[in-house]
Amino acid sequence: MDIYPISTDDHAWEKPDTFTSRVASHLRDDCPHLEVQDGEHWWIYAGRRVRKVGTGAAAMMPDRGAIKFFEEAPAAVHDARARLETMDADGVAVEVLFPQAAGFGGGPFVSTEGSIELRLACIRAYNDYLAEEWSGVSPRFVSQCLLPMWDVEEAVREVRRAHALGHRAVVWTAAPQVYGFPHFNDGYWDLLWATLQELKMPVALHIGSAKATQELWNGYSFFSRLAMVSVTAITSNLQVVTNLLFSGILERFPELKFLSVESGLGWVPYLLETADHQFEQQHLWDSGMSMRPSEYFHRQVYVNFWFERSGIELRHMIGIDNILWEADFPHPTSTYPHSRKAIETSLAGVPASEQVRMLQSNAQRVFGIDIDPAILPEPVCYRV
Repeated sequence: MDIYPISTDDHAWEKPDTFTSRVASHLRDDCPHLEVQDGEHWWIYAGRRVRKVGTGAAAMMPDRGAIKFFEEAPAAVHDARARLETMDADGVAVEVLFPQAAGFGGGPFVSTEGSIELRLACIRAYNDYLAEEWSGVSPRFVSQCLLPMWDVEEAVREVRRAHALGHRAVVWTAAPQVYGFPHFNDGYWDLLWATLQELKMPVALHIGSAKATQELWNGYSFFSRLAMVSVTAITSNLQVVTNLLFSGILERFPELKFLSVESGLGWVPYLLETADHQFEQQHLWDSGMSMRPSEYFHRQVYVNFWFERSGIELRHMIGIDNILWEADFPHPTSTYPHSRKAIETSLAGVPASEQVRMLQSNAQRVFGIDIDPAILPEPVCYRV
């Protein structure tokens, strides 16, 4: 069987001029731009530091560590054509793209910082950049848009504009309430959910899309700290999905799909069993839930893997059709440049008919991706 792996979590770096070249001249000093501070590049937004260039290209660095200046990053992290070459070498057919500097859940543009004019201009600049310089370059890139969070009607206007540009999904935060906006579960967002359901655009809830809740020990080494941050971020989405299952959103919008991104899958059976138990014990059918939490999950929620073997052994409890694959290029946890080997290790002994669903056809269905073997080079065909 020929399988064309679709990675459902990769990051396209914004370029130094991504925002400055797309916003009005009077906003250029405040929109995201790079400055050298303390001997390294920082992204600056509305007069404050947002994030370092840092470890975002670690998968391509010899020591898997940080860089100080944007120019040190390999072209594949920010250039679509160079990225295609790394995908070919790593055996990846299609990438679903997330932001880098803009933050995994919208970052500073959805906070209360900066004028509304500035925030909206930055969101539109990012969405235009992705459509023009990534999905506009090749159908092997799937764009996902950012949205305003301070006004649901503005969010709907932007999602319709982005959809017309070719965006297939929305990168959203799991906790708008921590930024001072209505709670994720609040009916205030129903207009957005209804629009996304209409447009068949899934909602990506990437790890780190809400503010961190745990302070880190100062005694960690650089790489120990990086590992601690990664593990706690990855496991944090257990609470995100728990909230989603009890939120009522899946009841009100039965065709709307949500993705828990970069959180793995081994925890899912435990969560579903626990949630179903509480459903029974608390008689939640009296509170408007017409199905068990596990049934909502199997109908509308998706998770992805990139290294797990134990989680794959639980795939039938999770749901074969609820599992996607990711490479997380070019981040420190990425399987690059050994994604083929990672797939073979995770899926050893799994029937080909199940592999093709988890690696390819589930993602095609969720994101509306067409696979045209005629435009794909030989190396990205994974044969089972």
